[in-house]
Amino acid sequence: MRRSGHFFRLLAAMGLVWALTGACSTGTGRRADEARPAGVHPPRIQSSFAVSSLWFGKTWEIFVEGEDPDGDMDYIWAEVSQLGGNMWSNHRVYLKGEREAHFKGVLHLPTPSLLGRTGWQTLRVVLRIHDRANHYSDPVTHEVELGRPTAEPVPEEWQAVRARRLGTIFFQFDLDRDGDHDRVPLLR
Repeated sequence: MRRSGHFFRLLAAMGLVWALTGACSTGTGRRADEARPAGVHPPRIQSSFAVSSLWFGKTWEIFVEGEDPDGDMDYIWAEVSQLGGNMWSNHRVYLKGEREAHFKGVLHLPTPSLLGRTGWQTLRVVLRIHDRANHYSDPVTHEVELGRPTAEPVPEEWQAVRARRLGTIFFQFDLDRDGDHDRVPLLR
């Protein structure tokens, strides 16, 4: 009886991790508006901005503006990786309604409040826009060093779009709670 309870708790925890890491947002289910015809022009990321350093526990804001003359943008594809760690994942942030032709907004990526490793960590995000004709925009890459103060302010042009949330990317960080195994002990 005791084993059965442990199994169900483990199953529930796995389901929670699956939901929080965004795995459920990458489903392949068809949406009703996908029946609309797809265009011949690929989407384009017009501009993008993200700060290059941030304290742990802060939410990284990734500002992006995209357009497609055909108006058939489907989603923003985000590849997230933790440099020096073993963690990476892919996420889809769907674009609906008027955002299928043009959008300007912000993606949020929460960071952990405490990392087991000492020093800073680098996180990389590569963004592409996908449309219903299976075109991808050229990629845009941003990196942030976590564990350092923010060096540059958010430009005014992007501060105005902070209220236009495009979505949140939940990334499972490699916390390495056992410490930094690459560190060589000091000899005294």
